[in-house]
Amino acid sequence: MDILDKLEQYCNSDYVPMHMPGGKRNPEYSSTSILDITEIDGFDNMHNPEGIIKNAFERAARLYGADETLFLVNGSTSGILAAICGAVRKHDKVAVARNCHVSVYNALLLAELEPVYIIPDIDHKTGIYKGITYEDVKKCVHENTDIKAVIITSPTYEGIVSETRHIAEYLHSKGIILIVDEAHGAHFKFNSEFPESAVDAGADLVINSIHKTLPALTQTALLHISKKNVDVDRVERYWNIYQTTSPSYILMASIDRCIGIIEENGKELFEKYICSLKLLRQKLGQLNNISLLDSDDISKIILLCDNGKILYDRLLNEFRIQPEMASFKYVICMTSVADKQEYYDRLLQALEYIDSTWESHDVVTLDKNIYINNAPDMRMTPSQAMELMNEQGCDEIDVCDDSIYGRVSASTVLIYPPGMPVINIGEVITQKAAYTIRNAIRTGLEVPGLKEGRIQCLR
Repeated sequence: MDILDKLEQYCNSDYVPMHMPGGKRNPEYSSTSILDITEIDGFDNMHNPEGIIKNAFERAARLYGADETLFLVNGSTSGILAAICGAVRKHDKVAVARNCHVSVYNALLLAELEPVYIIPDIDHKTGIYKGITYEDVKKCVHENTDIKAVIITSPTYEGIVSETRHIAEYLHSKGIILIVDEAHGAHFKFNSEFPESAVDAGADLVINSIHKTLPALTQTALLHISKKNVDVDRVERYWNIYQTTSPSYILMASIDRCIGIIEENGKELFEKYICSLKLLRQKLGQLNNISLLDSDDISKIILLCDNGKILYDRLLNEFRIQPEMASFKYVICMTSVADKQEYYDRLLQALEYIDSTWESHDVVTLDKNIYINNAPDMRMTPSQAMELMNEQGCDEIDVCDDSIYGRVSASTVLIYPPGMPVINIGEVITQKAAYTIRNAIRTGLEVPGLKEGRIQCLR
C-alpha cells in the first residue's frame, strides 16, 4: 500500500480527527482540487516574488499585523532555522528556553552558537512546563550580558503561554532580539478568547505553523518579521536557503486560501468555534476521573489522568478517536475552526463512558527526579561536540546501563511529540535524564535519538 492509498483509506474511515492538521478532513476546506504546477508564466516565483506570491505575502502580513511575512513550505522548522541563523552571527551567545523544539537545537548546531538555557518551572503533578516569565529572562540576561537573542516557545504544546510582551519590552531596552516559536498559536490573532499573539506583543521574529490549528495543509507555516531590530536581508537570505527551490504551489495556495477564509469569514467562523468549544469544555469539566486542564489556550483539550497512554489507547481503539499525543499523565486533543460538531459530540460521549468505567492504573510517579527542571551540564557547545564525534567516534551504551551516568552525549534524545530534547549533544547524561527516558519507553511513548535503546556517547 503506497502513501496515497493509505491516506485515502484513512480519510474514508470514521476516525474522529482530534489532532492536527487543522483542516480536519472537512471537505469545505479541502485543497485537493488545486493543480500541482511549477513556476510557469504568470505564476510568479517564491524566491523572487513580484506578482501573485508577493501579493499573498503582503496579504498575510496585513492579517497578522507584521511588517513582513514570508511563506514557509518546509514547515515551521525552516522558519526557526532561518530566524535564528539570520538574527545572530556565528559563535554568538543566545538564551534558549529549555522546552524549545528540536529545530531550535538544530539551529544552534548549524550556526555554531553558544546556548545558555532558561529553565521553565514544571507542574510536577502533570509534568507540564509552565511559561517563561519576565523574571526568568531578566535573570538570565543579567548573568549573561553578551546574549544577542532570546528564543522561547509560546504557546507550548499544551497551550501554556509566556510573558511575551514584558519579555519583549525588556529585551528591546537591552538591544536583544526576541524570537518566538509560536507554531501552536497561529489562531491567537483571530479571537479575544485566545492569548495575545507574539506579533502584537512585540516579538522580533515569530514563526506560526498555520497547519496545526488553521485549515491549511501539513507543512505550511509563516515567518513574521519586525523591521525595527532585525537585519531583514540577512533573515531573508537564510529563509531562501532553508526553503526548497521547487516550492509546492499546492502548499502556497493552501496558505493563501487559509488567509482568504479568515479575511472573509474569520469573525463569524471563530465566534461559532469558540461557542462550541466553550460548551465542550464545560461538559468535559464535569468528568470525575479524567480532568480538564485550564490551559491558557482553550483550543487545546488537555485531559489529565493517572496514565495518559491508556487513555490515548482507549480513545483510539474503543472509539476510533485519534488524539494528538499522549504523555505520562495526560492526553492532548487538538481542535480547530474546521471541526464539525460531530467530532465534539463523539469525543464527549467517549470520554463520559471512559470516565464512568475508569479504574486506577499503573501510576507513573511524577516527582522532581523525573522531569528535567534544572540547567543541563553542557561540557561543550553542540557544534564542538559534533566536531569531536567526527574526529574520535563514539560509543553506544544502553540507556538502562548505569555506566551511562556522567558520559557526554553525542545524541539528541527526545520524547516525541512534542520534540523537546531530554538530553542534547554535548551534555552530560545524568541519572535524572536517563530516568526520564526509561520512563518514556516503559510508558510506550516515542523516543527518537536512541539506536535500539542505546545512546551515543563521546569517547
